[in-house]
Amino acid sequence: MKFFAALRIALFISLLASLPALGQCTLPGTPLAGTIDSTFDAYTTQNGPGWTGADGTYSLPLPDGTNLWMWSDSYIGTVDPTTRLRKNYLFSAHNSLTILNQATGSWTTVGYPPKTTSYFAPTSNSDWFWVGDGYVTQPTTGTYQIKIMLVEWTGAFKMVGHSVATLSWPSLSIISITPVTGLDTSLSWGTKILPVGPYFYIYGLKDPGTNTKTPYVARTNSINNLTNASKWQFWNATQGKWLAGESNATAMHGVAAVTPEYSVDQMSYNGGKFYLMAGMDPQHPVYPLWAAVTTWYSCSPQGPWSHKTTVYTAPEAGANGCKVGTLVTYNAKAHTEFTDADGILMSYNVNANTGTDLVCADDYKPRFVRVQIPGVTDAK
Repeated sequence: MKFFAALRIALFISLLASLPALGQCTLPGTPLAGTIDSTFDAYTTQNGPGWTGADGTYSLPLPDGTNLWMWSDSYIGTVDPTTRLRKNYLFSAHNSLTILNQATGSWTTVGYPPKTTSYFAPTSNSDWFWVGDGYVTQPTTGTYQIKIMLVEWTGAFKMVGHSVATLSWPSLSIISITPVTGLDTSLSWGTKILPVGPYFYIYGLKDPGTNTKTPYVARTNSINNLTNASKWQFWNATQGKWLAGESNATAMHGVAAVTPEYSVDQMSYNGGKFYLMAGMDPQHPVYPLWAAVTTWYSCSPQGPWSHKTTVYTAPEAGANGCKVGTLVTYNAKAHTEFTDADGILMSYNVNANTGTDLVCADDYKPRFVRVQIPGVTDAK
């Protein structure tokens, strides 16, 4: 009997050894070099009246087939269609929303007219919200709401906290803006909300004020837990465990640094599924010459990440602004809902080092490229 028990144990151990390791998969080939997407560049070349430029550049497919775009610091007004000059270089809103209807080519500024100020405003007049990612929920059959992560700031770019905005659909009226409890301000959260299986993965960043900005991830089992981080689990890559409490979080392995906004998506290709991180490398080169739109691969939402590839070098980085300064580029991310035969749509933001250059609309608007990954034809 002992012999057969030992034999069963040996067979079991042999079977375990033959199974794929946790998170093991076959990753796709190296991405091809990115190419300019003139169609999406044209969508965001707007003269108004309405939205004429912003950064942030988050996108979300809506139930009717249109796409919501969520923006941070925004210009809402008009631009001279010939010179592409604004009347003033000062932006009017810290955040805004637009809707793209690809079927008609229309670009609509939500709330305008008459609203030209921030769509989301904190209770403190001295603070402001920058946007994060969003997610469409269905509280009841046929009824939809939109959740949008917000990060609150004050003063000289001091983070105050996090909130979640809930919007009705299709009106996009604000139902509530609810602070997130259970977080401190050591990390910013919400650059991506990724549903996979029973979990919602919430991606974040630690920014020490240097070029070593590192990505983090948490997860929760309900979208309704976004406002209660005590119901989140945080990835500790050192221990290889999901743990309670933000203080137990560590940076994901495999990414030395990434600019503050990035994306993570589950992708399908002809060899299976994998995860794609898209961002900008802030170390090669360092600020103010960030230029490398970069991708990483993983077999798991929490990494480890590998196959780092520069897929596009932004030509605007360090180029002259329209008047006196130079341009900066930052915060690349993928918009995988637009994936087609030409590749995965990616964006990056363009801004000016000298504020007065922002009177030129082309000095402050996103740019778009397509990146092909062998075998990828859709987001999932």
